[in-house]
Amino acid sequence: MTAGAQRRMLNEVKKNPRVSAKDLQKSLAHGTFFDDKSTISKTFNKNGVHGRTPRRKPLLSKKNIDARLKFAKEHLDVPQCYWQNILWTDETKIDYSIINSSYN
Repeated sequence: MTAGAQRRMLNEVKKNPRVSAKDLQKSLAHGTFFDDKSTISKTFNKNGVHGRTPRRKPLLSKKNIDARLKFAKEHLDVPQCYWQNILWTDETKIDYSIINSSYN
């Protein structure tokens, strides 16, 4: 792969960081650039551009959004001692010293 082709590929990735090697191969194949997908990936890795998969986050339904908002509004004025007795099932750790300092 020529140095010019590498620069062109890296510029494409800087413009659109979410482009895949396969899509880049297709878009650059219209010109005089015909390299394999693995060659493109190796070139990216050598130049410090590594592929990442975004973490999947479950989407909230309208029903869940409404239920969370209702819960928050109902518990808005609950004292802190109430929350210290709650067993969080998702193992959330809460630092109450930070909460106390923000209210003082």
